[in-house]
Amino acid sequence: MKLTLSGQTPSQKNAKHIAINKRTGQRFPMTDPAVKQWQLGAMMEAMVAKNKYRPNYTDKVYVTYMFYVKDNRRRDIDNMIASCNDILVKSGIIKDDSWKYLAILGADAEVDSSNPRAVIVLDISISDMLE
Repeated sequence: MKLTLSGQTPSQKNAKHIAINKRTGQRFPMTDPAVKQWQLGAMMEAMVAKNKYRPNYTDKVYVTYMFYVKDNRRRDIDNMIASCNDILVKSGIIKDDSWKYLAILGADAEVDSSNPRAVIVLDISISDMLE
């Protein structure tokens, strides 16, 4: 299965700020609205792909990631992977992102300022990925 998630993949871990609950005055970490917007769009794209391909990943899934970023700014690729994994789990494409269900074969990135995106290839067999 090949899944494309549009837009610059954000780092959810680094996109939090402290907000204050107006009712209680308590402080809490809040995800940046831009990250929430990307998550919403990514979920919609993942659900469309899930309905199209009807994956049945109940065992370990082998995954590769290719990130096309909008500029040369420094980004942690592991944070972008984590953002994509969250979408894969929340959309029901994979059962869990633990080592029992997900094996990451590789990840890379290059600049495409006109079309930032993440391309994720999932398969149940390593031999299929290497062909």
